Amino acid sequence: MRTGRDQLRAALAAHAASPNGVLVGEAVGVAGLSKGVTGNLLRTPLSEAGSVGAAAGLALAGKRPVVELIDPAGVARAAEALGEAAALGIRSNGTFNAALVALVVLPDDGTLPVAPPGVLLAVAGVASDAAGMLLAAIAANRPVLVVVTESSLDSRGEADTTALSEPVVRRAGTGLTVLAEGAGVALALSSTEGVEVVDLRGCRDPKTIAALAARTGRVVLVGHGDPSPLAAVSEQAFWRLEARPLSIQAAAGASALAAAISDSFTP
Repeated sequence: MRTGRDQLRAALAAHAASPNGVLVGEAVGVAGLSKGVTGNLLRTPLSEAGSVGAAAGLALAGKRPVVELIDPAGVARAAEALGEAAALGIRSNGTFNAALVALVVLPDDGTLPVAPPGVLLAVAGVASDAAGMLLAAIAANRPVLVVVTESSLDSRGEADTTALSEPVVRRAGTGLTVLAEGAGVALALSSTEGVEVVDLRGCRDPKTIAALAARTGRVVLVGHGDPSPLAAVSEQAFWRLEARPLSIQAAAGASALAAAISDSFTP
C-alpha cells in the first residue's frame, strides 16, 4: 500500500494532466505536495487571496482549479476570497459556481483553519482519505477546503471514496464515543480500547454530530481546537448525555485522552 502522500501526489499529477485540471499556487510543481508535478500549472505571486481569486476566475471559465496553500495560516489570508467564491454561487442561485479546491497540509499539533461560510470543510486524518477527499472535492460543485494532516500523509492505506464531510465509524465500541478528527483519529485508535471512535472528517452539521453523541451519551472530542463540534453536542444532544462532553487537543497525547475518558465515567 502507498502512503497518503504518494496517493495525493499521484492524484494531483493526474489532475494537472487532465484537460480541465489546473494546479494554482505560489510554488506548485516546485515545492509542497505538488513538487515534481508537471502539466497545467499556474504559479501566482505571494498572495493566497490572489491565488484563490485566480482560481475562481478559472472555475468560472470551466476549469477545475486546485489551489495548494503553503501553510494553514494561508487559509485565513485567503478567507475573504474563498468566501466571495462561495457567495457567487449563492447570489446567482447556482448559475455561476466557482467550483475550486483549496488544499493545505496541517501539522499534527496545528490548529484547524476555519472554513469561511459557504465553503465545505473536509479533513483527512487517515491515509485512505488523503487522495479520496481531493478527488471528491474536485468533483463538487462548490468551493471546498481540504485539510490533510501530516500523519495521514505518512501512514499507509487504500484510497477511500466516502462522501465529503461524512463521518465514518473507525472502530465500534460501547460506553463512550470519541469524536476524532485529523491527527486525533490515529491517537484515538491507538490509545483507547472498547470505546467507539468516529472520524468526523470535517462534518459540522449539528444534527449529525448530536446523533453521534447520543449513541452512548458520553463524548470526548479529540481534534485541532475547533470548538464547534463540542458546541453542537452540548446544544443539540444535551438531554441525551450521560456526562459532560469533554474536548482535548490531538497534540495533548494519550495520557490526556485517557484522563478525559476516565473523567467521563466519574460521577
